[in-house]
Amino acid sequence: MEGQSNEDSISAIKEMKQQLESRAETLHTTQLDIIASLETLAPGIVSSLDLSLKAISAFNDKPYTPLSQILPSKPNCLIKPHIPKFPLDDDNNSNNNNSKVPVSNPSPTRELERSSLLDESGGPLSVVRSMVAVCLLERVPFNPIDSSTVLRKLENDSSATVAERAALRELGGESGAILAVEMALRSIAEDNGSVELEEFVVSGKSRVMVMNIDRTRLLRELPETKQLNEGNSNSTEVGRSGESGGGFAVQDMWMGGGQPPPMMMMGPRGAGGMMGPRGIGMIGVPRGVGVPPPMHRQVPTLIKPRTEEDDMKDLEALLNKKSFKEMQKSKTGEELLDLIHRPTAKETAVAAKFKSKGGSQVKEYCSALTKEDCRRQSGSFNACDKVHFRRIIAAHTDVNLGDCSFLDTCRHMKTCKYVHYELDSTPDVSSMMMGQNSLTPQKSLKPQSAHYCSEVELGEPQWINCDIRSFRMDILGQFGVIMADPPWDIHMELPYGTMADDEMRTLNVPALQTDGLIFLWVTGRAMELGRECLDLWGYTRIEEIIWVKTNQLQRIIRTGRTGHWLNHSKEHCLVGVKGNPEVNRNIDTDVIVAEVRETSRKPDEMYAMLERVSPRTRKLELFARMHNVKAGWLSLGNQLQGVRLVDEGLRARFKAGYPDVDVQPTSPPRVTSSTPMEVDTKPSGGTHFAEPT
Repeated sequence: MEGQSNEDSISAIKEMKQQLESRAETLHTTQLDIIASLETLAPGIVSSLDLSLKAISAFNDKPYTPLSQILPSKPNCLIKPHIPKFPLDDDNNSNNNNSKVPVSNPSPTRELERSSLLDESGGPLSVVRSMVAVCLLERVPFNPIDSSTVLRKLENDSSATVAERAALRELGGESGAILAVEMALRSIAEDNGSVELEEFVVSGKSRVMVMNIDRTRLLRELPETKQLNEGNSNSTEVGRSGESGGGFAVQDMWMGGGQPPPMMMMGPRGAGGMMGPRGIGMIGVPRGVGVPPPMHRQVPTLIKPRTEEDDMKDLEALLNKKSFKEMQKSKTGEELLDLIHRPTAKETAVAAKFKSKGGSQVKEYCSALTKEDCRRQSGSFNACDKVHFRRIIAAHTDVNLGDCSFLDTCRHMKTCKYVHYELDSTPDVSSMMMGQNSLTPQKSLKPQSAHYCSEVELGEPQWINCDIRSFRMDILGQFGVIMADPPWDIHMELPYGTMADDEMRTLNVPALQTDGLIFLWVTGRAMELGRECLDLWGYTRIEEIIWVKTNQLQRIIRTGRTGHWLNHSKEHCLVGVKGNPEVNRNIDTDVIVAEVRETSRKPDEMYAMLERVSPRTRKLELFARMHNVKAGWLSLGNQLQGVRLVDEGLRARFKAGYPDVDVQPTSPPRVTSSTPMEVDTKPSGGTHFAEPT
């Protein structure tokens, strides 16, 4: 009994071998006919194929036969060759009573069937690509999906054929079917870009995530679409041949051998009807995608032969394409740059140390300006909680003229006919109407100060009324920060005296610092002169701060009082460094948006910023006025009120240099750790304590 079964298997294998050889010969003849027919459209295709086949034969050490010797003289493209097909699974075999393969030992025949199917569809990779394309097209609407989820759906698909499952195993090899799915996804992305992939790592293993798909391009991966495209091209070729011969051949127009095909209906998987494998319609459209428009006869177009320039362009594009190693290296470089740009633990701690405590100390201004306009715009009886203004309407005010350009900085406010404003601090409703307990107390705004230390630690304000041009800077000692707002000669009429360029260049600023920062305010033509002075004083310019000026209503100033050609809405502050000071970097920005006040008065935000940049260091301000005196600062200028020094060491050095000048207070309020310096007691003949204005 067993001998009879073995003989049946051997005979079945021999018959299958004969069928395969016949099929291979038929395919070979068909390919030669196609090449011969293409020779008429692309005359150089045979020579190009000969070069490729010759190179491949030499590489594989196989005999080479030129195509010109084996091509038919008259290609027969009108007759569709009969290529034998083989059963795909056991279901078809069970219906065939004449099958010579016994059910008890199907392995040899099954392997031949599987290999024949894979060869017919282009190999395991083509089969897996079609499976993956169907899986992605069935996601309507599409959501991102990873490769492991795609594999799980394919493995759980009950309609998958034996050949498809075999293709998954064969392509994945020892690495498993997940490798086959990822290879198919990458191959689809490289060929037509119909899928958008992203790499990620799970438990140390690299996986692929499908972020998006192009359904139009992905449809080309389906075998039905490929067959339809091939059929359209064959029909075009048949039409061209028939017209050239005086007629039109219709022998092979229908796939049913002359009979019109039945209506192809869309339906769910397994519901019957004319459906393709895995629920795909015979016209190559997956479920949920929709029915394409009717196929019209395409106008035959002449294929342009490829030139050497086209080949060079393809080669250049291939060479310019990044390899996998280059892409990994680029990704690693981006990750390193991200790590480098992240703040260190020390930088984060410093930023947190100088961060404002208790939340923001800023209140927002209402865009409606006044409470009346705010109530009108909101349609409410109460105005919002933001800051509002009140119009100042005097007897000489003409409301029709509009707002004054200078607002609260107007020098003729008592006679100006334009509208001016002031802050409206009155409550929106009276306490008697709303009840005493219903009113929310207004949050008071605290002035900016250093939160990490008190003003006692910083020290009391100190100042000296003097002529900076002739004052002995050597008695002041060394400072960590210097800020200066010189009276530059900008060739304009100003309400204060100015200094000549040479007087600025010869100031004894170098005696004040060996290691520190200087902040020099400049404007107009003084911007170039300021850079020159920094260089003469021994500094290197490293930064530049910009003060954007706003008016009382928090709008950018458009009618500034300075500027020869354009109205100035900003000022610049040059930052210079000398030596190697210890400062906090990258905790502040180089732009300050602040309101203008008196003429040449700078924003108070500068003092808090300089304290954060260089905390607990001695600080000096040149050309200061009384509104500039701050805790921890020594101020020099000819508009200050007398001399006030609380540092005992500084008092001693000043009294030694200027014994005739009264120093306030008479007794210092605290003891300082400053070391006294040897000072020349001979007074300078050119010293004055009042600058000409």
